[in-house]
Amino acid sequence: MRVKENIGAKEVNMRIGRRDFIKGCAAVSALSLPVMASTAEASAAEIGLHIEKSIKASFGGGFAVLSHHRSKGLTQAEITHFGNRYTVASADLQDWKIIRSSLSNPGFASPLV
Repeated sequence: MRVKENIGAKEVNMRIGRRDFIKGCAAVSALSLPVMASTAEASAAEIGLHIEKSIKASFGGGFAVLSHHRSKGLTQAEITHFGNRYTVASADLQDWKIIRSSLSNPGFASPLV
């Protein structure tokens, strides 16, 4: 009888252990979601900073990055320089090409501030 009681006690302890483990995993995952979200935001900010540095290295200082997005393997950015507006694109974030300019299309110019 004692052997069976011991086995039963082990089963009960194992079930309790599993429950505690599952509850612990659920708690850890719930607590880690905000951390992962803030990490994603930080990495998005780092990507934006990397794009801005890359554009300034390619075109020189004085350019302001208004926005950027990635589509079909190309990164495109809207930039301004002394009131002139440009759309630039790069596949590798090193070689940037001007694909649209307010100099050739006055309707694309930056609004006066």
